[in-house]
Amino acid sequence: MSVGRSLLNIIYNRRTIRKFKPADIPEELLNMIVEAGQRAPSYNQAYSFILVSDKEKRKALEDICDVKYISNASAIIVICSDLNRVSKMYDYLNRNHVLTSDEYPVETIYSIFETGLATQNMIIAAEVLGFGTALLDCVLVEAERVAALLELPKGVIPIGLLCIGEKDELPPKRPRWPLHIVFHKNKYREPNPYEIANYVEESAEMYDQEGYLMKYAGIPMKYKDYLIAKVERTKEVEKKYEKLSKFLRKLGFKI
Repeated sequence: MSVGRSLLNIIYNRRTIRKFKPADIPEELLNMIVEAGQRAPSYNQAYSFILVSDKEKRKALEDICDVKYISNASAIIVICSDLNRVSKMYDYLNRNHVLTSDEYPVETIYSIFETGLATQNMIIAAEVLGFGTALLDCVLVEAERVAALLELPKGVIPIGLLCIGEKDELPPKRPRWPLHIVFHKNKYREPNPYEIANYVEESAEMYDQEGYLMKYAGIPMKYKDYLIAKVERTKEVEKKYEKLSKFLRKLGFKI
């Protein structure tokens, strides 16, 4: 029971770490972290993890993401959903398989879901071993550039960038939706406008008190204003997302 409580404490107290100490992670520990990812529930193990150790490629990823702390991480791993290997396995089993058609999105959804499960296992494993992590979404938004940089074949898309390293900060616990909003019983319950507004306003206040945007991005804005700008539907955003969607479909991701 004490072991279980210790693991729950690690999960409850996990923080995204954006400041790392200069330190190396032994290869055997990195292997342990990735193997922990593989032990997550899966359908096809439709994922691949690319450790980027080349200095030029690390710098390129930092420029693509426009995030300076990437280069300070001891290890950076590009998390990929991988239908390429699944397709080859299906070819071996039966040449007339579902991935030869554009009609079935199920394998794509499974792949993304199990990639997330494996990533979470890796994050928890890193925490257990005493390391901090940051998971970035920039490699998906810039999937075409990242795919070219890492020479990804058709069927492989970058989902996230996992930074791992020795912690050099202890940030506060960040806001989450109240449990009764996300934990439904017997049927879905719509959140009411007050609950939505209350969460947004309280969360924004907590981030502002921390000085979150200035500390990590040098942005002198209120957090709520930042969110409003981030989610705004503009012609530029529509054009960018249309291009990304076209690229994902080209790679065989049918959603």
